[in-house]
Amino acid sequence: MALTDTRPETGTDASAVAPSVVPSPLTIFGTGDHKAVGTFYVLAALVFGIAGWVAASLSLGHEVGSNPFLSGSTAMQLGQTSNLGLILLVIVPLFLGLGTYIVPLQVGASTVAFPRAAAAAMWTWLLSSGVFIVASFIDGGFGGSREKSVSLTLMALGGLIIALLLGTVCVLTTAVTLRTPGMTLDRVPMFTFSMLVGGAIWLLTLPVLLANLLLIWVDHRYNGGTTFGAGAIQFEQVSWITHEPQIYAFLIPGLGIVADVIATLTGARLGQRNILLLAIGAFGVLSVGAWAQPAIYPSASDDLLWQAMGILMLLPVLLLFGGVAKAFKDGKPSLKSPLGLAVASLLLTLLAVLAGALLAITPLELRASELFATGQFVLAIAAALSAAAAGIGYWGPKMTGGHSADGLGKLNVLVLLGGGALGGLSLCVVGFSHRFTGLDGAHDALVGVSSIGCLLLALGGALALLGLLSGARKGAPEAAADAWGTGQTLEWACPSPPPTGNFGDLAVVRSPEPLLDEEA
Repeated sequence: MALTDTRPETGTDASAVAPSVVPSPLTIFGTGDHKAVGTFYVLAALVFGIAGWVAASLSLGHEVGSNPFLSGSTAMQLGQTSNLGLILLVIVPLFLGLGTYIVPLQVGASTVAFPRAAAAAMWTWLLSSGVFIVASFIDGGFGGSREKSVSLTLMALGGLIIALLLGTVCVLTTAVTLRTPGMTLDRVPMFTFSMLVGGAIWLLTLPVLLANLLLIWVDHRYNGGTTFGAGAIQFEQVSWITHEPQIYAFLIPGLGIVADVIATLTGARLGQRNILLLAIGAFGVLSVGAWAQPAIYPSASDDLLWQAMGILMLLPVLLLFGGVAKAFKDGKPSLKSPLGLAVASLLLTLLAVLAGALLAITPLELRASELFATGQFVLAIAAALSAAAAGIGYWGPKMTGGHSADGLGKLNVLVLLGGGALGGLSLCVVGFSHRFTGLDGAHDALVGVSSIGCLLLALGGALALLGLLSGARKGAPEAAADAWGTGQTLEWACPSPPPTGNFGDLAVVRSPEPLLDEEA
């Protein structure tokens, strides 16, 4: 296939240039096709997500009762590994995979920018993920007793970050430089805009994490004179990506997915769209957390800026709720599973942000509880997973050429919403035990509930995977170009699945909803 940044089939019908093909596991080898690369990201990340949530459940279950089934160091490393893995092996690659597949379609491009680099990023991410998992299993987690295994873990994490940054550059360059005529930045679909905002924050903050890892690795490997490599504080130096405000940075693309899904499945144009774009931009600015590293700036959480960011984060989320409510009011909601998953994601996002606002209120003394922060982490990651599941269900017909089993998706609404609420809110309640001693006796029960919630989130990942695969099964209802019949953006103007080159001729875009303009 052509790996150029121009549309070679301009002036023709795209379906006549090349047949539509669903990428199979074998097509990933030696290809730069953005559709194959994006699909592989999504499939692999969902598999890693199932394992990651099971690991999180085990690390929490270890704390229940007086007879723990794991050693203290094993449980600690398992919890730390699962937290980092859920971000770098699951959530970021899920959004990056959807971005690699969908962003070129949404902006009317024939491929992703730098397609070979996008493929190289995916393979580097996959290889580094495997090394990270193996090294963690052989006592190579942070503070592990096997020095070479710890070095291997640090190198694998460095590879993960470099790969994700490279893949992000490809998606962002596509959105900035390969837009079809007439598509200004304020007219790009909400998911593409949220990838621009989220990707920019990743490019700003993940290199700081890479620098942290480099300092740890040098001191750990060569017995440096500083304390960066000391096993007892290794994780503390990178844990800032799992805490407020940085944890919100990994939610940003999900906000765009929610907006696109709700607009299409209600059949309504998003009202006050520029305000929604501003809200996503503000959410991104308030999620920059590389400056608030407890290992370097211990009093960061006492800083007025940190506290203000935690409380102000409520404003963009409330603005998004207002835009969504207007779409429901003006349109006719179609009760399909992606719509339910989008609403579940928005609810979990609100809960995560509310938990962050409570953390920022000093008299509550919640910052003294690590379990409260863990509860907020679970809520945030569950919100991101729900948004990704909504995107998979929404664009699944485009990716596979067939409609997935909607029953699986509707079951997943309950599983992910319930898993996120049980897994996160129960730990937040435990966090109040610092303030209300009457909760001490409920510690084991609430942590056990959270462990069950994490298992439900693992099941949610499995259901999302099965839902995507069900669309490619033999006998699945064939999806039209506009699989939902109410598509507003350009990805619904090409066949399902898209052919090589994606599009033929495209009219000049004159609004954020070009397909609705054609109908008018």
